[in-house]
Amino acid sequence: MSVSTLIFLAVGLVVIAVLAWGSASIRSDLYLHALCRGGRNERSVALTFDDGPDPVRTPEVLDVLARYGVRATFFLVGEKAAAYPELVRRIVAEGHVVGNHTHTHKGFFPLYGSRRIAGEIRSAGEVLHAITGRRPRFFRPPFGVTNPAIGRSVRRAGLATVGWSIRSLDTVTRTPRETVLARVLGKLHPGAVILLHDRCPRSAWLTERLLEALGKRGYSVNTVERMFDIDAYED
Repeated sequence: MSVSTLIFLAVGLVVIAVLAWGSASIRSDLYLHALCRGGRNERSVALTFDDGPDPVRTPEVLDVLARYGVRATFFLVGEKAAAYPELVRRIVAEGHVVGNHTHTHKGFFPLYGSRRIAGEIRSAGEVLHAITGRRPRFFRPPFGVTNPAIGRSVRRAGLATVGWSIRSLDTVTRTPRETVLARVLGKLHPGAVILLHDRCPRSAWLTERLLEALGKRGYSVNTVERMFDIDAYED
């Protein structure tokens, strides 16, 4: 094999690796700019919850947040919101921010074409607007995956994408909840956007322990609206 062929193959592998990283990491900004970290000079964080609303776990999480007087951000799945509209209304009534997390959150979402991706985003937005009277401006792609089709669809929809700087991996059921808590606290930093889920049996426990620890460390908790100074709704 010639030197030029080896160089060509090496460059090709690097390009493939960069593209794969750009797709898998929401912080890459390769296909779509995402808000992943707030100001570094203020001891505040944003708690964000994905995949709800869940009829059992979401109320438990809301109860914990209410006890601590904390406001969070919930990225909701459209079809779940349609099934439990009273939970969506409660989330908003208690001062939390609601964001768009697509309509079905299917595992094949990153493989969809632009038209279907746009439909997923539009349908979720319409459901949330019908329930709350407001159209969410914040969007989070399922699994944090981005690609050219997702990027185009989000930009055309005029939404602001929110990523994270701390991924709790709280959905990995074989990991003890204490380990999940330690993982988050070990990565804690000013301006952190923390990814959690309000559909897991340990969601409320993890939220409460995390809020206890944040308070002891002198951290406040904000919504992504306040952290990034962007209106959460279009109307």
